[in-house]
Amino acid sequence: MNDDSGDYPSASTVEVLPACPAEAFVIELQDDEALRRLPLFDDAPVTFGSSRRAHVRVADETVSSLHCELTVKDGWVHVRDLGSRNGTYAGAARIASAICGPGTVLTIGSSTLSVAVFDGSDDDEGPAAPPLPGLAGASPSMRRVAAQVRRLASLSAPVLVCGETGTGKELVARALHSEGRRAAAPFVALNVATMPRELVETELFGHERGAFTGAVARRAGAFEEADGGTLFLDEIGELPLDAQPKLLRALDGYDVRRVGGGKTHRHDARVVAATHVSLGERVEAQAFRRDLFHRLEVFVVRLPALRDRRSDIVPIAKALLRAASPEIGQRTLTSAAAARLTGHDWEGNVRELRNALMRAADIAGPDATRLDVEHVERAMRRGPSPAAMSLTPTLAKALLRSHGNNLSSAARAAGYARTSFRKILVAK
Repeated sequence: MNDDSGDYPSASTVEVLPACPAEAFVIELQDDEALRRLPLFDDAPVTFGSSRRAHVRVADETVSSLHCELTVKDGWVHVRDLGSRNGTYAGAARIASAICGPGTVLTIGSSTLSVAVFDGSDDDEGPAAPPLPGLAGASPSMRRVAAQVRRLASLSAPVLVCGETGTGKELVARALHSEGRRAAAPFVALNVATMPRELVETELFGHERGAFTGAVARRAGAFEEADGGTLFLDEIGELPLDAQPKLLRALDGYDVRRVGGGKTHRHDARVVAATHVSLGERVEAQAFRRDLFHRLEVFVVRLPALRDRRSDIVPIAKALLRAASPEIGQRTLTSAAAARLTGHDWEGNVRELRNALMRAADIAGPDATRLDVEHVERAMRRGPSPAAMSLTPTLAKALLRSHGNNLSSAARAAGYARTSFRKILVAK
């Protein structure tokens, strides 16, 4: 096991208390293997560590053999560090002991212990159902999302995915596609906000030859391209009003007409739309049709912000570092770095976290295998501002890979125009 080398607050006793105590708790342990839910009932101490001597063995090489001890006393969870080498953290504070309640996230090594109220429904210690493809994290809120997505995957009705920017709305759309009967058919994604207004209908429905200047050949639209599969419409709230009736007709009758054409074409594309704004408010502002809103919201999947599921932050960070390893090398997080990531609010959600990790790797240098709290702090001080981040070709390639080789998405996340981002990629 390695000692953390970064700066951190000195060990202390911390109180992290909710409004009222609870009679029993469940500890959600996320380590290198899986998520486990472990009930705590009375004043019997429970030890966590990497050895068989611990009551709960943690699959994490950065966890000490006997790392920490949790005890329920008088309606609170009392935490005591057992002299671990890498420390026990409550939020970003390294603690010797702590008194905490529901909602507290403890970090030991690069694993997390989340405190929740025990309601009697989760009394097994087995692993939770696997997360959705591409969506790391097994917090209760994300398990609910995963269960909902798997229920909806086999249906053909539209789904509206709501969530802040960077929460993974397109990944949910892809999971709705890959988990259902349409998995072998095309998945077509369109970002409504980036489409030129005059080309929206062409992008959606296609055009006939000669329909307008420059239309030298017939072109199929997104509905036809996604036939039998899924059409993902991102930022649906930005769809121009004059195109909304045509989209409504396509959803109601499964018929589309190419621009400049007189004949309708039947389609079998399931529509998944996404928005980071309130479509209800857009309706009240007369910027979105009420009938289209109700047609799209047959089923609604709401994605929680990263700050509302802090136990997912470290697992997501690990997954992002693994995905970027071909470009940035194998990188791990120190305990202090993991705790600092857990304590941050991440207004830009997973996208901001990804960019901060890429910057931290760049700051640490190519020879560093561990990202420490200093690297993370410096990377986070740049904040989630839309200003372009400083990019080297290596960092640009890592960003591109972490965005699924989607050039537009990676450029947007870095704050660059697509052409400028491409120039950095090919620079010597």
